Amino acid sequence: MKQTACLIILSLLVLSCSHYDELKKNGKESEANSSESHNSGQNCMTCHNRGEFDEAVIEGGWWNIAGTAYNTNATTPASEGSIELWTGPGRTGEFVYKLPIDAKGNFYTAKVVDFKGGFYPVLLDKDGKVKKDMDSKTSTGACNSCHGVTETKIEF
Repeated sequence: MKQTACLIILSLLVLSCSHYDELKKNGKESEANSSESHNSGQNCMTCHNRGEFDEAVIEGGWWNIAGTAYNTNATTPASEGSIELWTGPGRTGEFVYKLPIDAKGNFYTAKVVDFKGGFYPVLLDKDGKVKKDMDSKTSTGACNSCHGVTETKIEF
């Protein structure tokens, strides 16, 4: 009986570790020019990071980082560019991650990203030039929880 319980626990650990490794490498994420995303400007994590597996998570993904970038008029979602994450302000420290902005202005990833210590987001235009960067550290990937529909938007 004890051996069976140990085998079950060991099997669960192996399966959960392999799932983690798979997400770390191959999780779904935004792609330049793709128009697959939706609900620009809303907090993506409201649906795509719930404790239960509802339709949004099953069909779309469980996002670790997600948000929307806007053009300077703050009403039209940006349709190109990217978001970078750094350990220091102004693209200093270590580079953490880069996500493309899709055709609807959204960026997102289900890949596992280490938030330990927080990071400083940087907004880049299509040519890779810095358009804006945060001078304060964040430890959440839910960008539209602060930069949403009625709050300060992420603008080029």
